[in-house]
Amino acid sequence: MNDNKILFVDLDGTLIKEDLSDLAFYHCLKKSPIKLFVYLIVFLFRGKSYLKEKISKNYIVPIDKLKFNKAALNYVRDVKNHHRVVYLISGSHQSLVNQIDKYLNIFFESFGTRINFNMVGKNKVKFINEELKILEFDYLGNSKQDLPIWEYTKKIIYTNISKDLRKIINYSKLSKYEIKEDFFE
Repeated sequence: MNDNKILFVDLDGTLIKEDLSDLAFYHCLKKSPIKLFVYLIVFLFRGKSYLKEKISKNYIVPIDKLKFNKAALNYVRDVKNHHRVVYLISGSHQSLVNQIDKYLNIFFESFGTRINFNMVGKNKVKFINEELKILEFDYLGNSKQDLPIWEYTKKIIYTNISKDLRKIINYSKLSKYEIKEDFFE
């Protein structure tokens, strides 16, 4: 496999408008507020990955209610049709990411937050470089948390960004490619 043919795609805010961790959190708040309170206390000592694990454990993603980014999905399909390997990578818990991966059925593999490892920002780069042994890759994202990842790419590929992030991206010396968001249910 040729490392420079690999694309990593963020999930929350990029492929879907929603944040799956937020949806799982509010579901847990509604169904088990006392458990959530305990999780939040333990979270103070064990971190975000612990909290994401607990709130996501039994959560079924309401796929039929999600707003998917049609333009980003078309881009991913096009990249894949050009014989590039495409991975889904997300700060949401692995169990939630797996549900989206199974539904879309377009990714080579998917990666999300696990117990003791919150898959966001620099942790994504660490995982890609150290665990997957991939040093050259492209990355499609949408948030300031993606800035440390784009530092390791040759091109900033983005969609659905804020005005503040647009300013930061515009100052970057890296080449840029914008995918105009087009969310649908």
